Amino acid sequence: MENYYSILGVSNTATQSEIKRSYIRLAQKYHPDHITDKQKKQHAHEQFAKITAAYRTLSDEKLRGEYDKSLESGAKPKDNAREIQAKNAFMRAIAFLKQGDPWRATNLLRIACRYNSQPLYISYLGLALVYTKQYKNEGFEKLSQAIKELMFNPILYVNLGLAHEFVGNRSEALQAYYEAINWDSKNKTAKSGIERLQQQKKGFFSKLFGGRK
Repeated sequence: MENYYSILGVSNTATQSEIKRSYIRLAQKYHPDHITDKQKKQHAHEQFAKITAAYRTLSDEKLRGEYDKSLESGAKPKDNAREIQAKNAFMRAIAFLKQGDPWRATNLLRIACRYNSQPLYISYLGLALVYTKQYKNEGFEKLSQAIKELMFNPILYVNLGLAHEFVGNRSEALQAYYEAINWDSKNKTAKSGIERLQQQKKGFFSKLFGGRK
């Protein structure tokens, strides 16, 4: 049975030094940035997310102790440790998205969703996947999934709008932004998106008819 120890290839009595060495070795092997093949890259993303999740727990003595207890009892951890890990991964992912690094954001959001598959995390994972360009189809699936699970959250529609705008789907982006406004009339991101796309439309017609007399 797979667990964090087997993922890192260490025993349950491994020292922190052994755990760290194993993590570094595996992280270098499976880091997605080092792989160009599309299928192998997807596998690498999954493995890298597992490796990172295992290391984050086993490298923290408190979390490791709680995890060991869950293994002994045969139950899955139900305490706040998973929630904290998910939130930390999510916050770091948002920072990477703001920095224009969707690949690192994707890795962290996969971890967040593994710990806590709430719609908000799924939605941001979808947005990050679209931003990678390579996994945009999976990204739109995640964005739609999040909305189906929690249809009244305006942020989910904003993320869908940003994703559509990113790939050039203007009408779909506007529809998503307007839906966000329906749920939150003061949403600044949705309003900015609508204004931005309307300006693009005006600019297009100006170029189309501007030279005519």
